[in-house]
Amino acid sequence: MSYYTAKGRDIEEDPDAPVSARALNAGQLAFQQDLGNSSALEAGQLALAAALAAGAYRPSDGQVNAALGDCIVVDGLTEAVEKLVTTDQAASGGVDSAEYEDGFYDAAGNRVGTVTGTAVVLSYTPHMWQYHSSTTEFHDGTFETSGVIDCTAILNGMTQILQVVGRSGRYAGKRGFMTLTLHDHRQQPPLYRTQFVMR
Repeated sequence: MSYYTAKGRDIEEDPDAPVSARALNAGQLAFQQDLGNSSALEAGQLALAAALAAGAYRPSDGQVNAALGDCIVVDGLTEAVEKLVTTDQAASGGVDSAEYEDGFYDAAGNRVGTVTGTAVVLSYTPHMWQYHSSTTEFHDGTFETSGVIDCTAILNGMTQILQVVGRSGRYAGKRGFMTLTLHDHRQQPPLYRTQFVMR
C-alpha cells in the first residue's frame, strides 16, 4: 500500500489510486472556506495531539476518550508580558534577541504562573520568525517550552504551537504542546491566550 493510500476509503473511490480522492477534496475545500480571524485549537484537540505524540493513541484505536483522560490540561490562561529586554546585534553580524518574563493569569485575574525565556529572531521578512525557549513555573510544577513561531501570523490572529516538556511536580516526565494566540492587541504589550496539554 502506498504511503498516501488511505484505509477505509469510501466505496466510490478507486482502491488502487495512490492518493485518496476524499483527502484531496477535503484539502481543496478547506482552502476555499473563509479562514476567519483565529485558528485556535480547543483543549480536546490539543490533548489528542499530545496523546498521539506520546504513543498513547493511534487513529486505528477508535474512541479517543480513554487516551485523553490521562492528559493534563491547563486552559483558559492569559499571558501578559511583564519584562522584556531586547539585544540588537543583527547590524554587527549577529542576531537580534530578547529575554522576557511573562505572567500567567486565570479567568479571575489571579496570577498563577511565571514564564522566563528567550526569543531569537530568525528572520524579519516577509514574516518575523522567532525561536522561543522558556521555563514555566506553576505552584504544582515546572515545564519547558520551545519551538519556532511565526510572529506575523500571531499578530494576524493565527495560533502558534510550541512543544512542552515537563520537568518537575505533576508535569515531570510528561510531554505535550502549548498554544499561543493573540488575545488583546489593544494592550501594549499585547495579551495572549495560552493553554498547555501534556501526557
